[in-house]
Amino acid sequence: MREELDRSVDELRGMLVDMSERADGMLGKAVSALAEGDRVRAEEVIYADRAVDQRYVELQHGVLTTVALQAPVGRDLRLLTAFLHAALHLERMADHAVSVARGAIRLLELPRDEGVVELIVEMGSSAREVGRTSLQALLALDEDLARSVAVADDRVDRLELRIFEELFGSAGTDPDRLPWAAQIIGLSRRIERYADHGVDIAEQAVFAVTGINAELMGNDPT
Repeated sequence: MREELDRSVDELRGMLVDMSERADGMLGKAVSALAEGDRVRAEEVIYADRAVDQRYVELQHGVLTTVALQAPVGRDLRLLTAFLHAALHLERMADHAVSVARGAIRLLELPRDEGVVELIVEMGSSAREVGRTSLQALLALDEDLARSVAVADDRVDRLELRIFEELFGSAGTDPDRLPWAAQIIGLSRRIERYADHGVDIAEQAVFAVTGINAELMGNDPT
């Protein structure tokens, strides 16, 4: 019985890793498509979302089957519940990556601000760090690592604010940049939401370890 449960958990863990790697790669590719004006790369991200959706369905079915057949309790049940919630957040993260990719296509013909593009690239990298660290914390059942994610998310929030400030300044003096600026504000919001879902996964890691539904908030003063 224990061996069967452990085997099922290992399979589900592998599915989560696969979903995480796919979502992470999608956001990275979407941001690079935006930075380089690459329509083909952006379209690859949009197409890749199907595999993430399918994996989510498989993981959801696997968790429910494991609960029904193995009747886990205590930490095992909390872990499976955390897996289910984490999978949903990963599916949403992939959706946000698709939104960035679609935005990259819309921006192809618009005049751009290279300084803001650099900030978007940095923000995307920071958001991906949040996502990767969160899943690592869940899989390792590392509460301290999970709690550190909130500080990493603060960096994403600060970058979003900097982007808004830069756009406000440039678009205010050049009305031709307004359409581009409006699109970028929306895309930076999508990247910020990607990171927020990562924090939610970290909260699931804390729950799996402690049984406490914690709300992780950073306090990085820089």
